Amino acid sequence: MDAIFYPRSIVVAGVSDKPDNLARHIASNLIEFGYRGQLYLLGRSGGQILDRPIYSSVTQLPPNIDLAVILTPAATVPGLMDELGAAGVRYAVIESAGFSEFSEEGAKLEEDLCRIAHKWGMRLVGPNCLGIICTNSGICTFFIPTAPAEIPPGRVSLVSQSGGVVMTCIDLLAAAGLGIAKSVSVGNKVDLKESDYLHYFIEDKATEVILLYLESIVEGRRLVELAAQSPKPVIVYKSNTSQASAQIAQSHTAALANDEAIVNAAFRQFGITRAMTFREMMIYSKGFTLPPVRGNRLGVFSRSGGHAIIAVDCASQFGFELPPYSDALIEVAKPFFRVNVIERMNPLDLGTVFNFEAYPVLIEEAIKLDQADAFLLIFNYRRETISTARTVAEKIKAISQQYQIPIALCYFTEADEVNFLEKNLGFPLFSEVHEAVQALAASRDYHHRVELLRTAQHQPPAISLPKDAPGKAQWVFNHTNSAVLPLDQAIRVCEAYGLPVAPWATVYNLSQAVEASARIGYPVAVKAISEQATHKTDVGGIALNIPDQVLLAAAILEMGERFEQQGLEPPEQFLIQKMLSGGREVILGGKRDPSFGPVLLLGLGGIYAEALQDVSMRLAPLTHLDVEEMLEELRAARLLHGIRGQPPADRSAIIDAMLRLSQMMVDNEEILEIDLNPALVFEHGLQVVDARLILKS
Repeated sequence: MDAIFYPRSIVVAGVSDKPDNLARHIASNLIEFGYRGQLYLLGRSGGQILDRPIYSSVTQLPPNIDLAVILTPAATVPGLMDELGAAGVRYAVIESAGFSEFSEEGAKLEEDLCRIAHKWGMRLVGPNCLGIICTNSGICTFFIPTAPAEIPPGRVSLVSQSGGVVMTCIDLLAAAGLGIAKSVSVGNKVDLKESDYLHYFIEDKATEVILLYLESIVEGRRLVELAAQSPKPVIVYKSNTSQASAQIAQSHTAALANDEAIVNAAFRQFGITRAMTFREMMIYSKGFTLPPVRGNRLGVFSRSGGHAIIAVDCASQFGFELPPYSDALIEVAKPFFRVNVIERMNPLDLGTVFNFEAYPVLIEEAIKLDQADAFLLIFNYRRETISTARTVAEKIKAISQQYQIPIALCYFTEADEVNFLEKNLGFPLFSEVHEAVQALAASRDYHHRVELLRTAQHQPPAISLPKDAPGKAQWVFNHTNSAVLPLDQAIRVCEAYGLPVAPWATVYNLSQAVEASARIGYPVAVKAISEQATHKTDVGGIALNIPDQVLLAAAILEMGERFEQQGLEPPEQFLIQKMLSGGREVILGGKRDPSFGPVLLLGLGGIYAEALQDVSMRLAPLTHLDVEEMLEELRAARLLHGIRGQPPADRSAIIDAMLRLSQMMVDNEEILEIDLNPALVFEHGLQVVDARLILKS
């Protein structure tokens, strides 16, 4: 991909000598930004602009140009690409619109682009995009006039599905003093996807922080796995959150694991920082340009007592500790205070310290005394102290870089002074205490997740599965004619993977039911095995707590009558199962997402699964740590710990069951959805009492 961001030669196609020609703006921007390679202009009318000839035919161009930037009518693009491919061009940025985003005819043109690109081995950016930026190589392919001062060099690289968002982010990054290393507007992403650019930016030496704005995620699994391997923080602003899956949910898991919930779970699991606004994108970017936050101790110095109280609230909200400052630090601070009594509290109120040069001295001493893992300086001042405040900021910057300790600067002063510092300091500046602490927390959480992921890579397998588990599951799948497995077959697959199931038997008549119940032991549950009973409770296909054979016979008879009353065929088979008492109901589930692959779900079970939606999700394969985190994320987690005299639930049994279910989803791509709902977890052990398994149709 260096040929896109560091091309030795570029041809801009669609250029004319008209002042309002958009491709002309692309060529002008490349010249203005100092592109040093060979630049060629291509347009059907020929002529000359910008002291360069406009070639009217591809045949007039030299062969093997690295990159083509195309802005011609959509209908002309496939043919032009074919000519450029024949001339040796292997990379193209297609900024033209009018493809699949516009009409069915445009979608066919898009198919032609893909066919021609495959024919010549070309890689494509777009179509329908704003193009690319690389401040290192002087590349700016925007089709609107742009000045280099508007896009200052920086360490942040951006991938965006929207050209307008690219402009917004660039403006914000410039205003925040962060600048841009590279950006790409991906448009319809017919070829190169967000994961391709992420892979490149991870390796790119000029990039330290990666931003992505996405409206859809095409290769979710690859995206998150790349982010997990990245030594650089990845921030994603995912919009289009209201567009849940159009699939009608056939299981509790499918209903609960909607697109947005899966995105959140995947980002959390693989260490991606999710932003919900452009402002949050900038806050997190600032936090990641500071040295890493390696721990949970925050040291706060504030010139204002009120802002100090706000800092305490924010520290609590984001889970920071505020350890008291040591006597040694207070001794250093005493000469700067106008009063003799100084509390050792953190935050340290600097309201009576009017020698502002003391601020960097105290923070440096706190660093030397290992008082905290990150620091926050809150400095409110007016215009008369601008010079001193700027000096303080420069010294704080130097201290942070020297000791590689994050120090968040929160300055409260006139807006023009804040803007000056943001653009010229070369160090993050925050205008709200909340945002400063939020940025530090994002850095802390990211680096903590990185360490956890590294540790997880070296963990041994958490469970031992029966060697023939995949084979037994495949036998079941091969001997069913329905996408929805009969209950007994779904249970057989669970047992193949060592999942504990309450004792059960399948029967065809009352005589067999009586014999099976006597063997299993009363009380029992009776469940209809029927393709028509998608949810057994809804159609009266389940009877619970049957104490003897008389009531067993009545239950089976009444079940058949209920089916007939609803216009359903009476069930030909029944499942007799031991009725378990006690235990807490949980749902263990799995779903195969088209973008992220197998997703596992854990939550409160029974009829409350969808009603309360207290669930946690992760992508498979799961680790022991993943399931531990899932358990702690549940709002009902305290119920599993045991309250009001109840014994705690067997967490190890839940973890073991989730790991087995995870491996089942990984091994068997045929599984679309699976519900174990409910599974009963006891003080010792777990038992699955119902299973629903749906295969790909």
